[in-house]
Amino acid sequence: MDEEFYIEKLIQKAIKENRKDFDGSDEEFEKAINDKLPKVLENLLVGVSEQLYRYCFDKNNDLKKQERKITKSIKSKYGSGIKIFEAFIELNSKISSFTYDKYYKLFDKLEDQIKLDTLISIHVRACQIANEIRVLVTNGYADGALSRWRTLHELCITFLFLYDNDYETIEMYNDYQAIENWKKVEEYQENYDSFGWESFAKEDLEFFENDKNEMIEKYGKEFGKGYGWTMKVLPNGRRNIREIEKAVGQKHFRPIYTWASENVHSGVSGIKRKLGLRESEQDFLLTSCNDFGFLDSIEFSSSSLTIMSEAFLNMEDSYMNRITKELLYFLRDELINEFAEKEKNYA
Repeated sequence: MDEEFYIEKLIQKAIKENRKDFDGSDEEFEKAINDKLPKVLENLLVGVSEQLYRYCFDKNNDLKKQERKITKSIKSKYGSGIKIFEAFIELNSKISSFTYDKYYKLFDKLEDQIKLDTLISIHVRACQIANEIRVLVTNGYADGALSRWRTLHELCITFLFLYDNDYETIEMYNDYQAIENWKKVEEYQENYDSFGWESFAKEDLEFFENDKNEMIEKYGKEFGKGYGWTMKVLPNGRRNIREIEKAVGQKHFRPIYTWASENVHSGVSGIKRKLGLRESEQDFLLTSCNDFGFLDSIEFSSSSLTIMSEAFLNMEDSYMNRITKELLYFLRDELINEFAEKEKNYA
């Protein structure tokens, strides 16, 4: 299946085989094909699908060869950087673990424990996303890696916003799940029949609606709007991700966030330009992986994780935390420098 336009050639071959068994002119054959098109297509699809299955299960097909070539190139060029990234993520994960173990035992108030639990949950998810970014980089998906940083950035600014505010905001953040659940239920109810699914049972609908109504009664109507959980801190009309960025001193990431969003949405910019392609390759159509374009996702991911972990380490001025913080900075800088050097050399 190394030939170009393999599927087209396969279809043409099937048509030629049908033509050999047909007595009549080309015009008559075309008419006969059109008249019998459903049956012809049925036979054709069976043959093509069998060929495609065999191709996909073949470890030596051209696609898998190309993927192995790219991952081998990435390992050769960026292997050291990826190992540093692994170490960096592991350090951040350990910061989550020992912060939780230490402070959960020290905090006497349930409110403090809930706040810690919420912040740890966000930080742990951020570490998981960093690992997803590592896997995407290792396998050659630069644009996908940057799009995952977009989520990491949202987690980072949410983390900082909650960290900077009191328990009431933490409580509102957790209670806002009732609003999110109800919105999802409404969307499901509007569209379930399009997929042949079943409607929610009446008692389930009542449960979600009552849960939502209880939260609105508790906090007021504004709580039911977008980012309603920020209502104690942000004024009406300014409850959005941009204002959260400003509130926590991270608005300088806005242009990067917009850029990363191009890989999530269907705008023309995200279609026309790819991080995974060098300047000389921008006219190519990239349907799979490539061995270039990882610096941005690495730099911004390590920065976001460092910001969150540093907040935990600043909870106590101890020798252990100071040393851990310096190690965190060291690995972040080594990581960025390693990828920056390689991107420069292999551009």
